[in-house]
Amino acid sequence: MTTCNLKVLDLFSGIGGFSLGLDRAGMDTVAFCEKEDFPRQVLAKHWPNVPIYPDVRELTREILTNDGIEAIDLICGGFPCQPFSVAGNQKGKADDRHLWPEMFRLIQECRPRWVIGENVAGFIKMALDDVLLDLENEGYSTRTFVIPACAVNAIHR
Repeated sequence: MTTCNLKVLDLFSGIGGFSLGLDRAGMDTVAFCEKEDFPRQVLAKHWPNVPIYPDVRELTREILTNDGIEAIDLICGGFPCQPFSVAGNQKGKADDRHLWPEMFRLIQECRPRWVIGENVAGFIKMALDDVLLDLENEGYSTRTFVIPACAVNAIHR
């Protein structure tokens, strides 16, 4: 596979959906960060040589550098949706699972050229403006996309 040499830090990795697509686009995932055990096992099976960090709250640029991970070109992550989901209590920023601030901290520390974030529709009304402001204040140009479930033939909203 041809590589474009962009180095990816995949946060809130789950079983690696972002990295699977980015790898197919020629990018190289250099580290994952995933809290849950089962997804960590899946990541280790499919990316055996890529380190997996367990807690985004503890991950720092210094740790990455000490582990030999120098350049980060892209940070991606589907930060937890529970604080914003219409299926939950919608506590937003008051929910301790609101982890955008941790992703943003890593963006500030690593200064990637690109950032990809993903969340649920409820996030648009509750926190999207804050995320866009955070990124724009750091010099990033932003663009949002709403991709409904029906766009991928899913029957739910």
